[in-house]
Amino acid sequence: MAPPFTLEGPGVETADFRVTVFASGLDFPLGMAELSDGSILATSSEGTRFFNSSGKLVRLVDSNGDGVADGPPQVLYDDLPGSLTAVCVGGDLVFVMAVGRPLTILRKGDSPSDPLSFVGEIEFDYSDGSTTYHAHSALELRETPGVSESYDLFFQIGSESNFEESARTATLSSTTVADVGGTLAADSAHMMTIADEGKQVRMTDVVRIGSGLRNAAGDTFHPATGDLYFQDNGIDGLEVATEPHSADELNFIAREEIGQKPVPDFGFPDNYTAYRTGEVVGGEGVQPVIAFQPIPDPDTGLRSEGPNNITFAPPGFPDGLNTGIFLGFHGIFNQGGLDNDQNPVVYADPDTGEYFHIIRGQQEGVGHLIGLHATRDSLFVADLVTGGSLNDGAGQGVIYQIQAVIPPTPPQLASRRIGRELELTWDRGVLQESDDLEGEWEEVENAFSPYVIEPEGTRRFFRAAY
Repeated sequence: MAPPFTLEGPGVETADFRVTVFASGLDFPLGMAELSDGSILATSSEGTRFFNSSGKLVRLVDSNGDGVADGPPQVLYDDLPGSLTAVCVGGDLVFVMAVGRPLTILRKGDSPSDPLSFVGEIEFDYSDGSTTYHAHSALELRETPGVSESYDLFFQIGSESNFEESARTATLSSTTVADVGGTLAADSAHMMTIADEGKQVRMTDVVRIGSGLRNAAGDTFHPATGDLYFQDNGIDGLEVATEPHSADELNFIAREEIGQKPVPDFGFPDNYTAYRTGEVVGGEGVQPVIAFQPIPDPDTGLRSEGPNNITFAPPGFPDGLNTGIFLGFHGIFNQGGLDNDQNPVVYADPDTGEYFHIIRGQQEGVGHLIGLHATRDSLFVADLVTGGSLNDGAGQGVIYQIQAVIPPTPPQLASRRIGRELELTWDRGVLQESDDLEGEWEEVENAFSPYVIEPEGTRRFFRAAY
């Protein structure tokens, strides 16, 4: 199979990439994660209808590196709810999220090909009895700073209506995970901390990290700074649903402010950027990094609506495409191909606010390119259902691999003195150190740019690498 799209946009050279159909014939693939051997762990919601399906986690292997999975998916776990949206790997644990369903926690085997085993699940009980409108679906993970075998999970509780402040809440409970509890507000983003204690897992904390969010159903961490970036889905049209009332957003919380009080308020429902005109309505709350409008002209330009997964670019992508964020837009619900003019993949630069459609929407053979996962040199893009319909899409899921085939400029490490201390900064990749230029290099744990060190008697060398 040939991919039904080409890469385009300013600075994009198609010869710099190899684009392949990594796997096809899948059932509603969306969440993806990389295992220790480089294979891809993906969600599969089996059945004709996405919202009435049964869930599995499958492993896809490309042993010869040709950009095409070797064979049929290997099932690693098959007792999951349907409507799967995200999977994250932390240490020996695998976390799986589904729309409005329990968060499932699994444990890896001794090797990437071994089946996963059940650890526990956490229930979300909504006060209004409904999980159908903007229920929890997002999931992102980081290692808890300074705590071993502990993981922070990030998710949203969206609004219960299109354009009103929500009254409902969600209560957490579990019979298989220790110390689970808490009541969570809607219109918000939250962080839950899970400790791996070997035979069991324990919830050690859950906090609200952002309010005034309609449906922040996709987030990612800056690989160098550790800052959190997340999308928020704008208000649907008040007269015509497909003509939005407010623009979709890219938002930001600095690493040092995650989970701190006061909780930042991002303005929904009374403060937003009007669609097409760009008028800032209300003006209170934290303003977005980017409010997405049709480009290049807001009245006639290419549209992007309904962001889902987002991810920072692979550090091994060509210069100009290796420090920004990729966003997958769902577009018109249950529509694909030429009937969906709002479903591109967008590359956005949060430093400049500039963005463009690297995969144009409204193309034959393209449904909803909303599953994104970045590795060292590749962006994996999952099309949930190429035909567009979530009600009739069994076997129509595809995962594409976009791999850089030319080496980028190595990440640069800069330094400056602040008194006796030395401040190191880098734009991508990780910080490594060694006591011998010809010896082994090790990643500096919990190192984020800027990173401050105090010179000692022992000589050390530092570099940025990816």
